[in-house]
Amino acid sequence: MNENSYYKATLQIEFEDAKERIKKRREEYIVSAVNPTDVEAKITAHMAGSTEDFEISSIVLTKIVDILK
Repeated sequence: MNENSYYKATLQIEFEDAKERIKKRREEYIVSAVNPTDVEAKITAHMAGSTEDFEISSIVLTKIVDILK
């Protein structure tokens, strides 16, 4: 793998709704990383300020070559 690999990370996030019930939602992120361990570290750092519990349910190498801004 090279440093320009893109991974799709899927997170399961638990949150409390207005009636104080625990709900789950799924979020997907595209992460530029060198390997899945790097993806996990970047997602954990990104979610560090959140009060919601999360779990990384999958990390998949994508066929994305580049992201144009």
